[in-house]
Amino acid sequence: MSKKNFKHHIRIQLNEELDKHDITGILMVLEKSIPNIFDVDKKEVNYHTEDNKHLYDFKIERSLTEAEGESILHVIERWTSNDFLLEVTTTEDYFLPENEYEVDFTSMKHNRWMDAKVTEGWRYGLEFNETEKTDPRLRPYHELTDKLKEL
Repeated sequence: MSKKNFKHHIRIQLNEELDKHDITGILMVLEKSIPNIFDVDKKEVNYHTEDNKHLYDFKIERSLTEAEGESILHVIERWTSNDFLLEVTTTEDYFLPENEYEVDFTSMKHNRWMDAKVTEGWRYGLEFNETEKTDPRLRPYHELTDKLKEL
């Protein structure tokens, strides 16, 4: 089943393939963390690869709130130490109410990583240097080049 057949879904993109135990575990934790997220009788996950990335589309039953999206981010962060991209989407058109905004989870994850690095004494530098603790990725996510985002 392709992603376009899922009215609502969560997509996780990783460089490494997950094993079936991990997928089952993620489904169980999400189901316990967020009420009514999955169809009670049938949980669907669509796996495919694209540009050497492993993509997992989890079919969900409804749109999610910002807080639920944040919960999902925390679940996946606890589940894997590997880099991942998380996308919580719907194929329906929607409009954000006035004074609300979309949450970019990739940028949030990057900001958490930056905070941890700065706490460890790292600082921005044009080149990565472990001895000097400099890293060119220590800048806002939207200012990173595509090459730096891939590191």
